[in-house]
Parts: sequence; C-alpha cells; structure tokens
Amino acid sequence: MVIDLGVYVPDSSSLEVFIEMAQELGFTGLATPHTESEPEHLFANSRFSVLKRADLTGNNIKSVRKRVDDVRKHSMIVSVGLASVETANWAADDKRVDLLTLNHLRDYRLRDTTARLGAASNTALEIKFEPLLNLAGLNRSKVIKMYRESISTAISSGMQVILSSGAKHPLHMRSPRAMQYLCELLGMEPKYAEHAVNQAPMDIVEKNRRRFRSDYIRDGLEIIQRGTEE
Repeated sequence: MVIDLGVYVPDSSSLEVFIEMAQELGFTGLATPHTESEPEHLFANSRFSVLKRADLTGNNIKSVRKRVDDVRKHSMIVSVGLASVETANWAADDKRVDLLTLNHLRDYRLRDTTARLGAASNTALEIKFEPLLNLAGLNRSKVIKMYRESISTAISSGMQVILSSGAKHPLHMRSPRAMQYLCELLGMEPKYAEHAVNQAPMDIVEKNRRRFRSDYIRDGLEIIQRGTEE
C-alpha cells in the first residue's frame, strides 16, 4: 500500500475526484484534514483508504498540547507545524504526534536537538512538494535549499523523513515514482527516497491503526487474550 499523507481536499464534494486521481497514479490511500468521517473510512469496496488528518500550529506549547489531546483520538494522522524551538522539541518528543511538518513560508529550520528527539519517539519530518510546483526562480531555489538542509539534519540524526504532496488540486498530485525522484532532488539516496514515499507513511498508518483497536492500551502494551468466566 502506498499512501499520500498530505492531501488537502477543499470540500467533501471534491473527495471523489481526488480519490480517482490518487488511484490512477498508483496510490491506495490518502490522508486529508477535510473530512468529517471517523479516523478512517473505506472507499470503493475496501480498495482505497481515506484517512483523517489533523494539522496543528502554534508557538505555545500549552495550546498545542491541548489541541493534540483533543484530536489524537479522532485522527489517524496528527501533524504539528515546525515552529519555535521549544514547541518543535515538545512535538518531536511526544509520541502522539506523527509528523513535524516543515512550512516553506516560515523560516524555521529543523535543529539537531529536535531531530534527535524525533528519532527517539518515531516522529517523522514531513516535506510537502506542492510549493515547488507554484514557485519559480530564486524563490524556488530558496525553498529547495531550506528543504535540503532540514532533510540532511533529520537523516543525520536518524529522524525519518517522508514526502507528501500537499496537493490542493488533483493535478498537483504526482505518482510515487515521481515523488521518489523529487526526494532524490532534495538530497535523499535512492533507497531512502523509495522508503520515504512507499514504506514510511504506511508504517505510521499501521502503528496508528493498532492504537484504534480495542485491545490497545498504550505503545508496547496490548491485550493478547481476554479471560473468560467459568
């Protein structure tokens, strides 16, 4: 299964068009914040998964923590935008946060300390390629440089990097193979690029699917077999 974890469907009436494009490109699922469904619902006889995503931003740890508390049990994917060092470090260290997302509009770079925390708690760095489609010249070069620097920091510290589309229109989506080439453009080795597109997003989804099972208690602790009364 190959899943694009960052698709921005504008409204529910547009969802089917995005799904059709994703399937045509070779994806078996997508995650979007614009759905009122449960954390996951299946489309077209279980061949495609639509996952509920929550995007959180803020420089104040207290407010971001409260929002994580509110959305975690209702969202398959929880992302916190890379912001101040204090908030970024907290988010990277919190196992409830799946993604620390780079914002090309803000001059926040991933720091070594944040990347090490993310590596320890399995929080991934998310890079969205959609801005690269809408920028040109020096502006695009600046974003590529920012992306490459943060990716290098993450990889050097053992923090997983994933690439998502960030697509707001179906035509802004790209195939998994094209996304791998973009990863290589941003400094990833070919095998790492393939993992960042094909496997790492699915690993996050599978981890969170376990969280929503009735036998899940917390990370590393699940009910194996329930006792029966005589």
